[in-house]
Amino acid sequence: MNPQNCQAIFENGVLRPLTNLELTEGESVKLIIELNSSPKKKSFPKQGLIAQLTSNPLKIEDFKPLTREEANERW
Repeated sequence: MNPQNCQAIFENGVLRPLTNLELTEGESVKLIIELNSSPKKKSFPKQGLIAQLTSNPLKIEDFKPLTREEANERW
């Protein structure tokens, strides 16, 4: 069998070729995986709700946030 190359995508735990491969049922293959892109770093959107609340926290009358020590005591 001649070597075949194809692009594939990994979704929901399944590697899915993006082009047709000429394979016979039960045929043994060698799979070499090269990553084309690095995984995206997860982060909150710069304009999202978390960013808005961080820059403009809610003001609640008579609210006093816990100190680190008070929070640890409750844990």
